[in-house]
This record gives sequence, structure tokens and C-alpha cells, in this order.
Amino acid sequence: MQPEQRTQNDNGQLATAGQRYCVGIVGAGSIGCYLGAHLCQDAALDVKFFGRETMALELAAHGLSVTSFNHQTYYAQPVAFFSSLNSLIECDIVLLTVKATALVPMLAQLQRFLRPEVPLVAMQNGIGIGEMLAQDLANPVLRAIVPFNVVKNNAGQFHRATSGDIILQRNQFDVVNYVVSVFNRLQLKVELCDDITSAEYGKLLLNLNNALNAISGLPLQQQLLDRNFRCLLSYAMLEWLAICERIGIKPAAYTRLPNALLPWLLRLPTPLFTVLAKSMLTMDTQARSSMWDDIQAKKRTEIMFLNGAVVRLGQLYHIPTPVNTLLVEQIKRLESGDNRPLTAKELLRQLA
Repeated sequence: MQPEQRTQNDNGQLATAGQRYCVGIVGAGSIGCYLGAHLCQDAALDVKFFGRETMALELAAHGLSVTSFNHQTYYAQPVAFFSSLNSLIECDIVLLTVKATALVPMLAQLQRFLRPEVPLVAMQNGIGIGEMLAQDLANPVLRAIVPFNVVKNNAGQFHRATSGDIILQRNQFDVVNYVVSVFNRLQLKVELCDDITSAEYGKLLLNLNNALNAISGLPLQQQLLDRNFRCLLSYAMLEWLAICERIGIKPAAYTRLPNALLPWLLRLPTPLFTVLAKSMLTMDTQARSSMWDDIQAKKRTEIMFLNGAVVRLGQLYHIPTPVNTLLVEQIKRLESGDNRPLTAKELLRQLA
């Protein structure tokens, strides 16, 4: 539904005298609530949240507020929150923010309630997500990459702890591009991308640290200031870069340095690394990876879509992946209930 007769009000919102776009946030956890709170600031959008009943009760009692490390704050109260997907049929666009591990059981419900012409924006970590969804859904599927970490500080309060711009597959859908314009106006920058495969492969290069962060039990900044952990990350990256070279895909770069130089940067002595990698350390001091959050919540992690994908493709192309294999094994150990954190020296000893 195209918004009609848009006028701008005193708050800079786009108000309409006609119909509004209906946006569905499916899997409204930390990322979904953070994005949805921004979209609620626009009068031309009717935002519906879909998720667990516990989250519905939490937001009903406490409202929804989001903050960022760059001091932005937005409020959304009350919110339309649904624990079933029946109302999904009203939506003109869906942002799918469930974990990759929840995609398969979610597909049947999406097929049942989602109108086939409605674009679905898949915002999961990992590679091959778009192809998997497109096999089972008639809908146009677009990929988006969310590079930052969002944590829940208190009930109904979500905080963006790290930097980075959302990457979205370039498209011709008016409703998608209107949503993009809202994010950009609210300083939540979205970069449109022509080669989403390159973007996914480049994001995976950085996401290889998610497992190391969960295994370490340390805040991200503290973990990245440990040279032994950085060395392990550099070795994991070299395995993935070797696979990318064999496949013939050039991963997109998300830092100022070319990807090929990232492993070298990580292995530098910490004082030199700290000077040269200031942007990599732009985060709250207590920021952690979402995989650490999943381990603490006793949930299945996305490890098989991240380091597990490296191992899988390494086997396919006969490229050794001992570091990523070890990280997969250690995350599986944590998932099984053995939550003892390991030091980088212990991990290096196991590799030796």
C-alpha cells in the first residue's frame, strides 16, 4: 500500500492522509525490537511485532525504548505485539529477525499467513539464508546484514552496543525503499548493495569472532585486547579467506583495511593493534556477541551457519579448517551445558 498525501509534521515524521504501509517484525527479540522502535517513529508506518508471549507481556508492562552507543534514544509505547502470526496477512513488508536456527520451523507459518507478493527481508547471520528461504517461499526474498550488537539492559530497554551500517540487497520495491528512507532519516544508516553474496561472505569473516567471544566469556573489547584471542581469530579468518579464493568470491570489506590484511593486523602486538584498529574497538565496554547471549540463555546458537559453514565448505573444497573446527566443537560443548570459559592459551594448546 503506497502512502498517500504525505506531509511532514513538527517532529520530522512523514504523516499521511491516506493509507499506511504495514510492517511486520517477525521474531521480535533484541534486533527486532531495536529496528521496530525506529520504524514506530514514522506516522506512515503501522508496525506490528510478532514474537514470544513473554516479550509481549514485557513490552505491555514496560513499553519499548531503545538507546545507542552514539546517544540516540527512541520510545515506542504502546506497541502492537502478537504471539501468533495470524495478523501477518495484513503486512506489506516483513523484516524476519529470528535466529537462523529458527528459520525451518518458521517457514510453514510464513507460507500460511504471508501474502505471496509481500517482500520478506531476511536479517540472519550466515551464508545461504536467502537461497534457503527462496526455495520454500513464493515471496520475493531480500537479504540484509545487521553488523551491530543489541543487548537488553532492562525490561523493554534495548541498547545498541557496537557500530556499523545495515547492508541491504538493492531492490525496486517501494515499500522496502520507504522503510530504508525512514532508517536513514533516523540515523540508522542502511547501505544498498548489488552483490549480496560478497557482502555475506565478508560479514562472515568478522562473525567468526562470535564463537571466540562466547568461548572466552569476556566482553568483546576485552577479548580483542588479548593478543592470543586475536591470533586465533586471524587463523580462523585465513581459513575462510582460503576457501573464498578457491570458490572465486571476493568478500566485501567492512573495515578500512583490505580483508587480506586483517589477519596481519590482528597478530600485531596489542599496543600497536590498539592504535591501528581504533574503529574495531568502537563499542561499549560491556558489549558481547549474540552467541554469548544465546549460551547464557541456554539456546541453540548459530554456530553451524557461521564457523560451521567454514568447516562444511572446507571439507567440500579439501581445505583444512582446524581452527574453525575447534571453535565449533567448543561451542557445542557450551551448548551441552559445560559452560566453563577457556583462555586463548588453552585453545592454542589444543590446536598444537
